[in-house]
Amino acid sequence: MPTALLVTSVVNTIQIGSLYALMALGITLTFSVIRLPNFAHAEYVTVGAFAALIVSLSGEVNPLVIMTAAFVVGALAALVSHLAVFKPLEGRNVSLYTLILSSFAVGLILRYILFMIADYFDLFDTRIRIPLQIIYREGALILTNVFAWVAPTSIVLVILLTTLLNGTPLGREMRALANNIGLARVIGIPVERVKNYTWVLVGGLAGVAGALWGLQTAVSPLMGWVAILSVFAAAILGGLSSFSGTILGAYVVAFSENTVMLFLNFNFGVDLAYKPAIPFFIIIVVLLIRPQGFTELFNRGRDLQR
Repeated sequence: MPTALLVTSVVNTIQIGSLYALMALGITLTFSVIRLPNFAHAEYVTVGAFAALIVSLSGEVNPLVIMTAAFVVGALAALVSHLAVFKPLEGRNVSLYTLILSSFAVGLILRYILFMIADYFDLFDTRIRIPLQIIYREGALILTNVFAWVAPTSIVLVILLTTLLNGTPLGREMRALANNIGLARVIGIPVERVKNYTWVLVGGLAGVAGALWGLQTAVSPLMGWVAILSVFAAAILGGLSSFSGTILGAYVVAFSENTVMLFLNFNFGVDLAYKPAIPFFIIIVVLLIRPQGFTELFNRGRDLQR
C-alpha cells in the first residue's frame, strides 16, 4: 500500500476514532450508571447534528456556537426521554429487556420526528455550513479546518469527561451509582439528581458528536443509526464499564474500518463494501473470546500503580 494512502487512512482513523470515542463514552456511561444499553443514543447524535445544521444555516456562525446548540438540544432530548419513558419504567421494576425495547421505541420516535422535520424544511443530505479552509497539503494528504475542529474537540471533550468522572463530586457520585446503587442511596447520594445529570451529559456529548460528524459528512435522519454499531463495538471492547477501554476500543474500531480495510482492499482485493461488517465481526469475536473487553487490562494497570 502506498505511503500516501497509508498516511491518509491513519488520519481518517484519528478523526473517526475521536468521534467514536465521544459517542461510545456516552453508551458506557449510560450502561454503568443507569444500567441501560441505550439504542436511542444513535438519535441523540442525530438530534445534535440537526440542531447544529439549523443553527449553521442561519448565517456565518462560529463553530463553537454550533456545537453549544448541539449540546443543549442533545441534552434536552436525552433528559426528556429519561423523564418521559425510562424513569417511569424503572419505577415499575420492568426487566432489562423491556428497557432495551423501550430504547428502540424512543429512538424510532425521535428518528421519524427528524424525518418529518427534514422533509418539511428540505434538509436531507445537507452539510453543516462553516467556511472550508485547507490548512495542510502534502501530496495526496489534504487537511482542512474540519479536521482541526473534529479531532481536537473530540479529544478535549473526552479528557474533560474523564476529569469530571475522576476529580469532581458529581463524578464520584456517578461512580458510586455504577458500583452499587443501593449502597449509594443508603449513604445519602441523591440518586435521581445524579441520574438526571448523567442523562444531560450523555445527550449533550452525543449532540456535540453529531455536530462534529455533520461537519465532515451530510446530515440525515439515519446518520446516528448508521454509526451506532461501530460505537457499540467500541463500548463492548471497553467491557461497557471501562472509560479508558472504551476510548481505546473506539480507535481500534476506527483503525479496523479505515487502515485495515484499505490494506485488505489494496493487497487482497477485498471489496470496501464489506466495511459495515467489521463492527459485527468485532462484537462477535469480543463476546466469544474476551467478553470483559479491555476492562481487565486497565484494572491491572491501576492495581500495579497502587
